[in-house]
Amino acid sequence: MTDNRATPDEIKEFHFHLYWLTQSKQARANVEKLLAQIEARNKDGYFVAKPLRINEGPVGPHPMSSCEVWVPIEFFGRFYGWISQVRPVDVTLLDHTDRIAFMGPQAPLFVEALQPPVLDTYPLQYPELGLGYSKK
Repeated sequence: MTDNRATPDEIKEFHFHLYWLTQSKQARANVEKLLAQIEARNKDGYFVAKPLRINEGPVGPHPMSSCEVWVPIEFFGRFYGWISQVRPVDVTLLDHTDRIAFMGPQAPLFVEALQPPVLDTYPLQYPELGLGYSKK
């Protein structure tokens, strides 16, 4: 009998959880569009990624609605790079500054709490390897 299981130090498959706010119909619609884009990129051969189940609310350790997408190791980098560029942008700061509206007197908001910290320089990943932007 052949044992088809991966060895503990060999990861051959990954799955991603794409989250959205359960209460948001717009977020749910955005997920449908994203899943259609994933299917289109599969069909054109850009990567192999298979959308699995859609969870319409918290399931197990996941605190909100999510969709699982399976990706084999051969396409991990391509899918990860793609999904990181097409995922919806966080508009929290914009919604609390330029798009804000008050019913009644305007109240000051501490919007600095919504901003990521600003770094003077960005740390290099693995500078000891001397690859990419760490190349000397």
